[in-house]
Amino acid sequence: MKSSVLTVSRKLKFYQLVVFDQVVQSGSLLRAAQILNMTQPAVTKVIHEIESYFTAPLLVRSNRGVRLTELGEVVLRRARAMLAELRALTDEVQAHHEGVSGHVVVGTLISASASLLPLALRLLKERAPQVLVSVRIGQFDQLFPALIVGEVDLVIGRVPDDWRGREESRTLGFDSLYEESLSIVAGSRHPLHDQAVSSLADLQAYPWILPPPGSLLRRTVNGLFAEADLPLPANVIESLSVLTNVALMQDQNTVGLLPMKTARQLSGQGGIRSFTFGTPLRFGGIGCFYAHNREPGPAARLFRECTRLASERHVISD
Repeated sequence: MKSSVLTVSRKLKFYQLVVFDQVVQSGSLLRAAQILNMTQPAVTKVIHEIESYFTAPLLVRSNRGVRLTELGEVVLRRARAMLAELRALTDEVQAHHEGVSGHVVVGTLISASASLLPLALRLLKERAPQVLVSVRIGQFDQLFPALIVGEVDLVIGRVPDDWRGREESRTLGFDSLYEESLSIVAGSRHPLHDQAVSSLADLQAYPWILPPPGSLLRRTVNGLFAEADLPLPANVIESLSVLTNVALMQDQNTVGLLPMKTARQLSGQGGIRSFTFGTPLRFGGIGCFYAHNREPGPAARLFRECTRLASERHVISD
């Protein structure tokens, strides 16, 4: 039977999409039922109803859980976009009745999560304490698709150097917030902190923590070593976890990299120190990304304003 807007709209309900989305997130019908406070048969019934509307399976069940069919991926992408609009509608109505409240989901990268983001969140809570904020940390290949379909309202992080040529630039825009530099750091008692370190070559033989391949920061690091005509260090751990990296550097031997703002913040706690190379190492611009095709709710609009205010304070504090 051919599907149409009329036939689907008569049958499909938003709560069914919520259940479908939760099943995919949970990876199993049982876990989704527990999270939604439903019985497993009730969740199974909802999935069967949705599949009957589209006259094809959306999920493949196995002993390991569930996975999406090709059609299921199409339906999930559109369902999440509709649920994002429903969340925005709910926030708009709530704001009309009670003032700014609601829920904003923010994606962030290492470049902003330790310094700019906390300041922006404090400013938001000063203005609208009722707003619920969910923070999702990840890389661009995870956060940009989520922003496009509406799972995430805004993403704060480094602007890719090749942004104009990227596919995402057609559907996403960004507010330019500030320019960030890069610091090479180690434990505060690293032996070379008391010596004249003039280049990467002085540090290359030490153990290093590098960003994973494919991340924006890794491309920057690869460029730094290439410009210095040096191979990447041989003794490497790949990690983007700030807490893990700082802990590893407490051996007073391992060297790592952090955005300068983050390095300054952590240096004040005595755990790490930055090496000085004379000329600052450029990291790139930091921006607040948003979707062109979706009107943000009041909570997201307010948070976007708070990121701009936070960036102004950020720059003044340098």
